[in-house]
Amino acid sequence: MKRTMQILVVTAGIILCLTGLASAAEKSVILGFHEKPGPSEQALIHGAKGIIKKTFNLIPAMAVSLPEEEIAALKQNSRVAYINEDAIFTAVEPVVSDEYINSWGVYRIFSDVAHFSGNKGAGVNIGVLDAGIDYTHPELVDNYKGGYDFVYNDNDPFESYNSHGTHVAGIIAAEENGVGVIGVAPEANIYAVKILDSGGFGLLSWVLSGIQWAVSNEMDIVNMSFEGMDSESLKAACDAAYESGVLLVAAAGNLSPVVRFPAAYDSVIAVTATDVSDMQAFPPQGPEVELAAPGVDILSACTLSNPACASGGYQVLSGTSQAAPHVTGTAALLFGSVGDLNKDGVIDNVDVRQALQMSSIDLGLEGRDDVFGFGLVNAASASFNTDFSFTITKTSGAPHRDSETVHLDGAPYEIHIANNNLSKVEIDVFEGTSLLRELSSSYSFNNNSPQEVMFILDATGRRYDVKFTPYGKSGNSMNIMINMQGK
Repeated sequence: MKRTMQILVVTAGIILCLTGLASAAEKSVILGFHEKPGPSEQALIHGAKGIIKKTFNLIPAMAVSLPEEEIAALKQNSRVAYINEDAIFTAVEPVVSDEYINSWGVYRIFSDVAHFSGNKGAGVNIGVLDAGIDYTHPELVDNYKGGYDFVYNDNDPFESYNSHGTHVAGIIAAEENGVGVIGVAPEANIYAVKILDSGGFGLLSWVLSGIQWAVSNEMDIVNMSFEGMDSESLKAACDAAYESGVLLVAAAGNLSPVVRFPAAYDSVIAVTATDVSDMQAFPPQGPEVELAAPGVDILSACTLSNPACASGGYQVLSGTSQAAPHVTGTAALLFGSVGDLNKDGVIDNVDVRQALQMSSIDLGLEGRDDVFGFGLVNAASASFNTDFSFTITKTSGAPHRDSETVHLDGAPYEIHIANNNLSKVEIDVFEGTSLLRELSSSYSFNNNSPQEVMFILDATGRRYDVKFTPYGKSGNSMNIMINMQGK
């Protein structure tokens, strides 16, 4: 029985049949018979001046080229069941909703891949340290779970004018409601921690209080799309929060040539911004830059009472403030799928951070660099576990009925095959509907050959479907293990 196992769900519907070219006086058709065609059917076609191009085994039919004037007569033949035009079918491209089209950054980092696999960040708690959130906005009303206002010291962190926090929250977790935009993690829990006033300014004490609140209230991730001066207290607060298990993500800054604080601390992921061409959009550079993410012309939710938000509750903004929440949302997806990458016995913020680095799409100079860090954040990596294994067993049917297809995206993979008495395995690698012959392979096994195979498939920045087809006696099998590799 054929099953499809998904590490990533990136599939376009596939219907493909190409026909050869015929002369103007001929027509390519599928000629179906009531019984399996043999010599008499072949003679029938030849007598009609036809050319047999293919005989099918699955159905009693042939692909033939016939003079058009012969087709009507053949339809009347008692042995002929039907004659169909050999029409051209094309690949059915995946339909992208307007939410993804409007949210170009969310789509650019492959968030849709994780969403289609069922991973939307549900249950992950995210503290947005910012100017508050308009929690009445339709894109945020269901995902907003509470928070605190350290500017006015009350439990109502509503953003009454400045749209900065609402915009950031929308990038992270705007709901999948069929309108407007969609967030990277549209089912994550959003908490507004107001540490900036309506003018976008905040005291260090407010920031420290906000970080403390995030730790006390068990936030999984904190987004900090603000910048300021270095201070021992801010560094200590960030270090303590990270040690407690909170993942910290911050904007690198928009104007300074160096990374600003808190993004520059080792305990914080510093995020730079890219445009639609994956080019650097703002000047901060340095060894502190860890990841890049879309940050130019980003449409997201805005505070409904803000005059700049008059056009339907959405606003376009640019900056590393917009890039950071793309990483925060991706981290939320990873919290539900990452394994124990550092093998310390627990799955925590350290593993999520490592997964973000490992799965990023390399930009600029090879490897980590001062402009893009490890590269463009890749949300598709969140739709699979980094270690994955399965078994394929040969049955009495045709080999293709026993095949397994896995979907690999966004990273290099080490693939191990341990054979258990199969004679051969074919490995076909597809990108969309195109078979990549240079990446496909076949391995045969006998008593004198190794029974284990290992190879690397680099899917960094690509979307591959990998099909494994077994050959051999019924009941024999092989185990396949796939591991995502670091850079």
